[in-house]
Parts: sequence; C-alpha cells; structure tokens
Amino acid sequence: MHRIGMSTIGQSPRVDLVPYMKEVFTKPVEVLEKGCLDNLSREEIASFAPEAGEVGIVARLSDGSSTLLSHVKILPKMQQVVNDLLGQGCEFVVVLCGADWSAIQAPRLVVNPGKVFPAIISSLAAGRRLGIIKPSAGQVEKERERYLQMGIDAVVTSANPYGGAARLEAAREAANYLKAQDVDMVWMTCVGMDAAMRGVVEDVVGKPIVFARTMLSRVIDELIPTN
Repeated sequence: MHRIGMSTIGQSPRVDLVPYMKEVFTKPVEVLEKGCLDNLSREEIASFAPEAGEVGIVARLSDGSSTLLSHVKILPKMQQVVNDLLGQGCEFVVVLCGADWSAIQAPRLVVNPGKVFPAIISSLAAGRRLGIIKPSAGQVEKERERYLQMGIDAVVTSANPYGGAARLEAAREAANYLKAQDVDMVWMTCVGMDAAMRGVVEDVVGKPIVFARTMLSRVIDELIPTN
C-alpha cells in the first residue's frame, strides 16, 4: 500500500479532518500524521505565538481548542516534521494548512495549499464577486489584499472552526455578512472547517461553496498511484 504523510501546524492526529479526507479518497493509502506541536507543553506552545503586528496562523490542539502561531517561528518545526515523515517512507507529504510553505525543502513532493488554493480559487472567481471565510479575524485584511493583487476584489470575513458548537454561529454570522454583500461564490479557506459549517453557509448564502478540505482531498487523491 502507498504511504503518504500529513503534517499539521498544530497537534496530531487530526481526528477532525483526516478521517473525512480518507472518505474522499478513491484509492487505498496509508496515512502517517505528525504535528509541529506534538508533545509540547502549553508554555512551549506559547513560545511560537505571533509577535506584535504579525498575522498569526490558526492551529488546532489535540483537545479541540486552537492557538495562534507565528509562521516564521513554526517554519523550522514544519521542516522537521516534513523531514521525519519522508524519513518514514512517505511518497509525498501534505501540509494541512493554507499558509504558504514554499520555503520547505524536500527531495520529494510537498503539497503546499498556500500555492494550490489561490491558483484554483483565483481562476474560478475571475469576473465574479468572491466571498471568503478565514479562520481568524486577524487574517481578513491580508487575505483581501492578496486577492486584490490577483485582480479580485473579494469580500472577506472570518469564522473560527475550533470553537466547538460556537463554530456554527460564527459560520452563520459570516454567511449573513457575505449574503448581504451579494457574493457569487464562497471560498471556505480552512481545512478545519467541517461539513456542518459548510451546511450553515450554504443554507444562508445559497451560492456555490468551495470547501478547502474537500478540494485538498481531491488533489491528494489524484497524486496517489493507482497501483
């Protein structure tokens, strides 16, 4: 059986995500998981917090809660995680985070959602009013600027997927905002956003939804050999 690695910026295993992805796969595969924050104490995790003025990235912890991390600080840990997974015989590694991981060096393929996602979304959204939901309010302005540079004047809001039952109300608030802005399609950017959140957004907005975890799963499935 083919073996692939999944590296998360938080803690593994991603029980909220990887089982869902396996359901999407059409070919059998062994998945190895490893997280940048595995086996770290709260104090150690705090050392990776963003500096003042830095836009953080949202990481899921094993208890279902979340924390904000500095991309710059966590990058060496991510490189180590990728190295470890490749060292365990993984044919390629998928980073389970929508930030840009182009700085990762590896002898085999590393699937970088930070490059894959914008390429697909910008092509789908060309000439349309795009609504975007980020996992953190602090990421909203940077995301709007990123798509503006691609010629897309997107409407951007946020909903934290790691807030337990509150995530559904957050999704509803975000969806109501996007509906009021009359968007043509919605990009739910975080692989931590689940099917229940998608259902809320779809019911409220009533427009096509592009769902990060499903899209990433299908890209991975194309990369898994058939024999």
